[in-house]
Amino acid sequence: MTAHRRPEYLSTSRYTADPYGVLRDVCDKAPAAQVEVNGFRMWAVTGYDDIRKILANPGMCKDIVEHRKKVVPRSIIRPEYSAKLASESRRSLLDRDGPDHRRLRSQLTGEFSATRLAGLRPSIESTTAALLDRFDPGEETDLIADYALPLATTVLADLLGLPETERGGFPHWQMSMLTGESVSEVEDGANRLHQLALRMIALKRREPGDDLLTRLLRIHDEGGLDADELASTYVVLFIGGSEPATAIGTGLALLLDRPEVVERLLASPELFKDAVEEIVRYESPFKVLPPRFSDEPTVLDGVTIPAGELILTAPSAANRDPDRFDDPDTFDIDRDTRGHLGFGHGPHRCLGAELGRLETEIALRAFLTRFPRTRPTGPLSELAWRPGSFMRRLHSLPVVLG
Repeated sequence: MTAHRRPEYLSTSRYTADPYGVLRDVCDKAPAAQVEVNGFRMWAVTGYDDIRKILANPGMCKDIVEHRKKVVPRSIIRPEYSAKLASESRRSLLDRDGPDHRRLRSQLTGEFSATRLAGLRPSIESTTAALLDRFDPGEETDLIADYALPLATTVLADLLGLPETERGGFPHWQMSMLTGESVSEVEDGANRLHQLALRMIALKRREPGDDLLTRLLRIHDEGGLDADELASTYVVLFIGGSEPATAIGTGLALLLDRPEVVERLLASPELFKDAVEEIVRYESPFKVLPPRFSDEPTVLDGVTIPAGELILTAPSAANRDPDRFDDPDTFDIDRDTRGHLGFGHGPHRCLGAELGRLETEIALRAFLTRFPRTRPTGPLSELAWRPGSFMRRLHSLPVVLG
């Protein structure tokens, strides 16, 4: 039977501080429950097995722009809470399905191959070292604003070929779009990113370079991307390429709170790879993923989600599912993290996962080697998290370097 329950509003201060507890409570009696997110009624799903099935299901769709007349009217409940984003900025692989999604994804796959990533390691290490050279022992600093974010955005800007004059704004605009405190802030951030994409198209046409933006423009000129797809792909790269800052910042918070783990890592550096996987499992970058919908009803252990309803999968909750991971609320770099959903699953699995892993491993290892006795200025439980329904991002990480 179909469950009927008044939607629970997710974007609360408790959800920001503890999404795991909120999502656990929402789905405490059923595998799916109705929630309100950004003005829409959606069905939250938190179980590991259910989420893997949904993410792998080729019948699930993400293209709300294409199907908005069918999907939006039945799910919108408070339009004033929903940001209005330009349709022409939402035509990338992130928002597409089926053949269009596969076509757009295939044009980026080679950019994140093992060979290309191996070639990026020296420049990432150099950027990391340059940032660390600015720090002195005993100094107070914010490791989000002064390390994690500038590292990730510099690596991204170099990869894309962004000129120096355009590097200052986009880190703030993507933060506003994804974790803004108001609808107007979200809309402003999204609009500024789209305008940046249009400027970069014009620039790369005038001044092509050996960079990813130029290569994508060339694909467009050869007919592989239309104009909206090109601009939207640029926007997705500005956003997704900044995401390693999340795992770097969260990872440093978790590790600096556990000096005994730092000691083990420095004694056995090969464990950094395992630590990165546990960081992404334990504090998943996405609390919930962008919604999906299907032309067919979705049945989860007796609960029927009607066709056309928005489905909100929560990898954060799945990665804390005790049926999948033993003692899931404990941070343990020795655990078997295989199958975690921190990078998603299925056709839309994060294309830049390996780059994110590489950046995070380099950033953690380099920082902890240089400043192993760094301590947070306050308890981990008092750190502030950015608002927003989807992303799990620290607002700041104040420390004393040591």
